[in-house]
Amino acid sequence: MRGRAVVPLFLLAFGAYAYFYQAGGWNQNARFDLVRAIVERGTLAIDAYEENTGDKAERDGHVYSDKAPGVSLMAIPVYAALNAVAGHLRETDRFQAWSSYLCTLWAVSLPSAVAVVMLYLLCGCLGAAPPVAAAVAVAYALGTLAFPYSTLLYGHQAAAAFAFIAFVLLARARHSGAPPGRGRLVAAGFALGWAVVIEYPAALSLAVIGVYALWWVRPRRRLGWIALGVLVALAVLFVYQDLAFGGPFTLPYRFSVQQPRHRGFFMGLGIPSGRTLYYILIDEYRGLFYGSPWLLLAVPGAWLLLTDRRFRAEGGVCVAVALLYVGLNASLSDWHGGWGMGPRHLVAALPFLAIAVAGLVAAPLRLGAAVRAAGALAIVYSMFLMLVGTAVKPEVPRDVYRPFQEFLLPAFFDGRLALNTQSIDMPTGRGRIVRFAWNLGERLGLSGDASLLPLGLYAALTGGWLVVALRREARRPL
Repeated sequence: MRGRAVVPLFLLAFGAYAYFYQAGGWNQNARFDLVRAIVERGTLAIDAYEENTGDKAERDGHVYSDKAPGVSLMAIPVYAALNAVAGHLRETDRFQAWSSYLCTLWAVSLPSAVAVVMLYLLCGCLGAAPPVAAAVAVAYALGTLAFPYSTLLYGHQAAAAFAFIAFVLLARARHSGAPPGRGRLVAAGFALGWAVVIEYPAALSLAVIGVYALWWVRPRRRLGWIALGVLVALAVLFVYQDLAFGGPFTLPYRFSVQQPRHRGFFMGLGIPSGRTLYYILIDEYRGLFYGSPWLLLAVPGAWLLLTDRRFRAEGGVCVAVALLYVGLNASLSDWHGGWGMGPRHLVAALPFLAIAVAGLVAAPLRLGAAVRAAGALAIVYSMFLMLVGTAVKPEVPRDVYRPFQEFLLPAFFDGRLALNTQSIDMPTGRGRIVRFAWNLGERLGLSGDASLLPLGLYAALTGGWLVVALRREARRPL
């Protein structure tokens, strides 16, 4: 597949993600607190900032973030540079807001946009025509929970991006017919390991993709380069855990003040529940397919991949990753994920589900016009819902049973956007009824739904560029 569409596709995704600043909340505050503690005080303890979050761990009289450190560690260079030149502005709300916004762009939005491009490239390897591959990539970028979680300083989407980037590096090498170079293997291994540094459940992706590499990489001694990359990344995690929690393999969840982490047989994990499966896949409360119905196409698409000898291994990876994350989410005592508009614990599986969808459209069969139209409508519908949630407030209060009908859509149609009243550094429970979230249109002086007009213009320009690039690509001789 040619690369003409790569740049506009990247800019479309990254620009959409960068358009929104979601402000604070327990999860993002805990991660940003660690950034500030390291840069400002040279410590891993967040004692000086811990009043702004409930996602924390207490050990030996000190308070720590109870999150894996990857996103925070990635954000350190950005915050350190800003902090060095901020002068007396360091302690202002405005500085902290813009700093956390730029840290989110670097640590979450950027790798997420790269993963969108990698999805496009892998779809091409699986036989999808460039326009189809681009459509799947855009649907994933803007029509799944990847959209809102690429605007939040959480770990789910960044971990998904790194794990998927590693998978694409390996899969494209397998289908190229040439032995993979050392650099590619080390990079893939590091990306896999770093996904775990960002979010502990990414160990599921590491295990599946590791088996995939073990199956095809030859000679086997080349697997050592992948292992080297993984170990370099995990070494960072082990050092952090040893310094903060007293042992390289001691997870922060052991000291978490959150009760769900102490339930079940291991860190909140219990027996998978069929009822929970319904809630996280179908129900209007947290249903994955309720908010992104086009992903249902992953079911027949995965079957077609598995029955095609050329792509059976890639299909197996997609199915295994998806099933493992669904099983994990169904086993969690706090399966709902707290405040949210969907099953955030399934975010890591989304790019793999998108590849399964590509298996359907890349298959050597003719889809009827009605089927194609239904799929297109499902994508447009999903993109609209994800835009609404991202623009209004991705972290919908937990007690809202129908997030879209009862909260997000009414607010959107009333022109009430960026509703978060929790700042990135404000102590919990001391908030003012002031919005700390914003979008770039509001920064330009627009209000209500009109603040999304610049995003619409940007999407039209980059989308038009993408279409032109795809047409030129189609006319270019092989």
